[in-house]
Amino acid sequence: MGKEVNIVVGSDHLGEDFPNILQGLFPEANFIKAFDEKDQLNQISNAKVFFGFPSEKLIQCGSNLQWIACPGTGIDKIIKNSKYLDPKITITNAPLAHVTPMAEHVVGTMVGLAHSFKQLFQDQVHKKWDVEQWNSKIVELRGSNVCIYGYGKLGQSIAKKLKAFEMNIFAIDPITSIKTGSEKSVSPPKELNQILKISNWLIIAAPLIKETENFIKKSNLELMPKGSYVVIISRGGIINEEDLYETLHSGHLAGAGIDATKIEPLPESSPLWNIENAIISQHASALSPQMYEGRRKIFIENVRRFLDNKELLHICNLNKGY
Repeated sequence: MGKEVNIVVGSDHLGEDFPNILQGLFPEANFIKAFDEKDQLNQISNAKVFFGFPSEKLIQCGSNLQWIACPGTGIDKIIKNSKYLDPKITITNAPLAHVTPMAEHVVGTMVGLAHSFKQLFQDQVHKKWDVEQWNSKIVELRGSNVCIYGYGKLGQSIAKKLKAFEMNIFAIDPITSIKTGSEKSVSPPKELNQILKISNWLIIAAPLIKETENFIKKSNLELMPKGSYVVIISRGGIINEEDLYETLHSGHLAGAGIDATKIEPLPESSPLWNIENAIISQHASALSPQMYEGRRKIFIENVRRFLDNKELLHICNLNKGY
């Protein structure tokens, strides 16, 4: 392939200068920076590759597209706009680079919830010293049970780290039954309620696909022992957020760590903002320099393969959703 290969870089996710870096690495192709939809629509008809999250209109106009490269891991945004997508178009993503920072974020969130860091930080701001308020209020992670919903590489990395805290890991996954040695069991989704009955923690690490969307509701959460916690790390929309709020507001759940929500940004009107023992981050858990560099390397390698007519890495199945 030569200069007739137009590659539209439609996202600044990996840096505004990334198209220039790519152009230097692959002078035989033409990299086009188009970070807004107007520019993308002007360029897409002659493009063979699109890097980013194309809108439905963009896909409809991309008559020459051969490959859509998702900058991150989840392809749910692409699936949402895939009405006009030619099944011959290859979809790839950039997995694994996010695993370490997200798994570490889960551990930090759990420790923060168990030790009421949010309240401690507020006390620090107000120069408040009140030891008595913490009597028997600190929760130990050791010996407690954790349900990890979604046991791909992210879930497995979380399990490995929590095993070091001497926690009991019970994984739920619709596809894999792989055991890494960190977990007590790996079970199918039909056994979720049975696992939740003994789980002090529920961690959402699954992709958002039709099988997982709105899968966990109030009836499931209320099976967890009173005083349990939920951490959402992969995608919002898997737990019904109204039900999550109700089980937090009622006091049945003691707290939650929320890094991903169904609607992003989380609307100011969402009652989740008002939950006292909730740690809400802005879907930012993965955003380490190492993650960005890992995703750059994946796209660079795939561009090299595309130009050499070789099979791409990390090809997704649109029907499966990952």
